[in-house]
Amino acid sequence: MSTTLLQRCPEGGREFDPYFVPDDWARLQYGRLLWKNTRNRGRLLAHWSDPRHPYSERFLTRYRPLVERLLAAEEADNERLDAELRSEGHSLRTIMREIPPVFGDFY
Repeated sequence: MSTTLLQRCPEGGREFDPYFVPDDWARLQYGRLLWKNTRNRGRLLAHWSDPRHPYSERFLTRYRPLVERLLAAEEADNERLDAELRSEGHSLRTIMREIPPVFGDFY
């Protein structure tokens, strides 16, 4: 039987975020799983960039490079990435929350 993310990491993202929200952590974990596959990555980018997506403008004008950087990073790099993002005025938590959701019939 395989272990779940919460069993492997019972503290989840608490080390980065005192206001830890499991849904945000799940968005990062599933986003990274999809991001690893080139086809899925292209599909996500097309979906998030589509004018019908309610967050497309925000994603394209402000957060795309940071979201891509976060999704491309390995879980083991979270602490280092959080420190880098903080030095740039962001944090792992804030960028994690900027990963756009996937929904609608145009995905």
